[in-house]
Amino acid sequence: MELNKLTLAVLAATSMTLVGCGGGSSSSSDDETTDDIVTPEPLAVYTDMTWSAGADELVGLTYPQNATNGDMVALKRSTGSDDSISHTLMVAPAATKEFTAVEGVALEKDYYRDVLALPVSGTVEGEEIDTVLIATCGYEEASMIEGGEIPTRGEVGPRAVAIEEKVAIEAETHTPASLEIYLAGTDISASLDISDEIEGNYSLVDCHSLGGLSASDLSSKGTSAYEVDFFITGQDSTGDVAVFEASLIYNYESNEVTESDFSVLDSRTIISAAVAENPEDDFLVAMTIEGETYLLETLEEEGIVLSTEGNPFTSESEEGATIFDLAYSGDNLFAVSGDAGLAGADFTGEQFVMLTGGDYENCVDQLAVNGTTVWCHDSTDEGTLIEFTAPTVPQSEVVEAPDRVAARSYEVSKEEAEQIKAELEGAGAEVEVK
Repeated sequence: MELNKLTLAVLAATSMTLVGCGGGSSSSSDDETTDDIVTPEPLAVYTDMTWSAGADELVGLTYPQNATNGDMVALKRSTGSDDSISHTLMVAPAATKEFTAVEGVALEKDYYRDVLALPVSGTVEGEEIDTVLIATCGYEEASMIEGGEIPTRGEVGPRAVAIEEKVAIEAETHTPASLEIYLAGTDISASLDISDEIEGNYSLVDCHSLGGLSASDLSSKGTSAYEVDFFITGQDSTGDVAVFEASLIYNYESNEVTESDFSVLDSRTIISAAVAENPEDDFLVAMTIEGETYLLETLEEEGIVLSTEGNPFTSESEEGATIFDLAYSGDNLFAVSGDAGLAGADFTGEQFVMLTGGDYENCVDQLAVNGTTVWCHDSTDEGTLIEFTAPTVPQSEVVEAPDRVAARSYEVSKEEAEQIKAELEGAGAEVEVK
């Protein structure tokens, strides 16, 4: 596959390495005396002091992967009195827990969603820095999870129509969503169109989630670079929802992305949101369709890992939940939505279960994880994070399958078979009842 090459705008930089970050430090002027310096009391919880209730939303949150005392990274969306929308990329040092805007970063797209981050250290313009490399996704129009257009189940995209009817159609013009990369505290940045070059005019036009981040050092292969891989979900240029895999080569000597590759893994006409990586390094994606909340490992009926009727966060039975974020802590997979609560994945019971007994019952919007420590947005105190130790998600007992002789007593009636058929077809399967 042909790879894109993009050189970042670097004024002067030397070696940067990916390590555990140190916490941020307070700054002071050399001509101030110790008596003149007022050191603010550290906050008890991560807080955005500029948060405006009713106008601001938290649309991205992450703790830098494998960092030690790293900066928490957040993405805020603000709606003005004139309905204008703006976004702010923020970091909060572990020492102070106060979110502030990343200096020098202007997010210019109409919409942004989700963030990923890696800790790095090194020298820029002769100055030693500990910072974070941040990725976010920008796009021009509201996505389906933000009130934008929702594809109707059964609609066929223009590409499929052309194949079926064996006729040529004029390709629609879409502005690809962009992956924007920033090295906090510097003017180093990059913007990459999320397009699959093999598929031609095929790209993501918005983003629902970034997840499954992994990074590996290529120094053993004689290259001073990291390979960074992750998944992106969003609506593609045909109107379907797709899962893309992103792979970047970041050279930490020259501080540039030397190669980038985006490839589509799967696409379907469904409503999906959060994406994560399972222990086998494959994607897991949350979706909702026809009143069900699903977790899938492929965007097909046979890929269903979890299935819960209705919305587990609200107990609403008619509509499924739009899950905004998924996060693993050990073997436990957690999920949050726009409604308060923390859901866990019961893999043996094959459903989402709501977790109780802690402040995490007030979780909403976004999650961040560092080992067994988890953070989420606090629905009872917007603009602050709840910090908690990851609870264990209860798993249903495994029921042994009956043997062949006993199985005869478990045969279902014609009416039950018809009901099972209807449920499977609702998830997109073709079933014949005999």
